[in-house]
Amino acid sequence: MATLFGKTYARRELAQRVGDLIQVAGVERFTYEEGIQSGVKAVRVRSGGGLDFTVLLSRGMDIGAASLFGAPFAWVSATGWASPHAFVPEGRGWLQTFHGGLLTGCGLSNAGASNQDGEEALGIHGRLSHIPAESASAWTDWEGSEATVFVEGTMREATVFGENLRLKRTISTPVGGTSMTITDTITNEGFKTSPLMLLYHLNFGWPLVDEGTVIRFPEGTTSTPRDAAAEAGHATANTLTAPVSDYAEQCFFHDIPTEGVTIEMVNPSGFGVRIAYKKSEFPHLTVWKMMGEGEYVCGIEPANCKVLGRAAEREAGRLQSIEPGETRRFSVTITAFLEEK
Repeated sequence: MATLFGKTYARRELAQRVGDLIQVAGVERFTYEEGIQSGVKAVRVRSGGGLDFTVLLSRGMDIGAASLFGAPFAWVSATGWASPHAFVPEGRGWLQTFHGGLLTGCGLSNAGASNQDGEEALGIHGRLSHIPAESASAWTDWEGSEATVFVEGTMREATVFGENLRLKRTISTPVGGTSMTITDTITNEGFKTSPLMLLYHLNFGWPLVDEGTVIRFPEGTTSTPRDAAAEAGHATANTLTAPVSDYAEQCFFHDIPTEGVTIEMVNPSGFGVRIAYKKSEFPHLTVWKMMGEGEYVCGIEPANCKVLGRAAEREAGRLQSIEPGETRRFSVTITAFLEEK
């Protein structure tokens, strides 16, 4: 069944009312043509339930703009959806093409700060966001009585004498719904054990992010400030403010006691998002609070690592790895909603 515009329809009932399902929900593929984003291939997804978002096939299948009933909830940076050819991997060069969007994927060999791990110099947040997808496809299908929109593709992070990791990403959205599920399946196709770091940089912006917006965590959650700037804002870490001049970003590490993690961000009008995932897949959570003028964003970042870089993870004994032939699975569901007031 598909619930559309307040009513539920079986497949044949819906077929009686539309010439094609694309009338109410589906996918549209396109390519950006101008500026730094020229050549970037993308897919627009419409759920039919008010959810609208763009998957950037050329940018590691990141998710760019996203809205619910026309109200945006993803932050978009000044860099735009830059072509992967503009990527500067060294140091903090990643920030020159950090588009924000609802999802920027970080990994797979490094996520977090730039660092020197042995003989290898690693730039901030790794290469994943700048690897174009292969075998990309987008379609809408009925599975039994349920209609679902799918976008799928594969990214490979590989280097001679180093890692050979393949990530298959599937993004699925129920027709008539307001949620999307991102599922990543990572396989080590090489013959060496490889470090594995994966972080979902989920970036939320205005009007969801606004003065008085609150972040809700499972009961028993504790948090630790990353540095002195975060320590100064620790008491109000879960409440957002209006834009602040010369704001210094604040990051908080959260320890969540439950296997099933659900986090909500809700603004004073009741517009909100819900992020759900398993702690066994993403044992670490960082909240990035950036209340600056023009860079007004709050990031929710589930990961299998902290954001301190690979060398720090190795030194702390937290660095995860993936064995030759091994496959690992990670999944996050994001739901946009309107609370009744």
